[in-house]
Amino acid sequence: MNPSYPGYRALMLVLFGRSGQPPAWRSQAACAGQDTEEFFDPQHAEEVMAVCLGCPVLAECRADQLAWESSGQASRRYYAAGTVAGLSGPDRKRLHYPRKDVA
Repeated sequence: MNPSYPGYRALMLVLFGRSGQPPAWRSQAACAGQDTEEFFDPQHAEEVMAVCLGCPVLAECRADQLAWESSGQASRRYYAAGTVAGLSGPDRKRLHYPRKDVA
């Protein structure tokens, strides 16, 4: 996204909190610089999973994504699709809303 876009600062604050800056670990991510559209294309799911599973900051990425999704800033539709931190949308949804056994 272009920093000159009028809503850029607001979006960065929503995504990254008070600092408005991405965490430092993001520059070390295996996906840094890749086309993010691939992460939302089911046809590329296996390739994307391979990138994630070989990432040196997978744990940080997963913790950050799950925390953001559960913070209430993300609506359900944002984590319903796409691969993030080696987890598909349905994988993340199951973590947030585990099935309850009916007795």
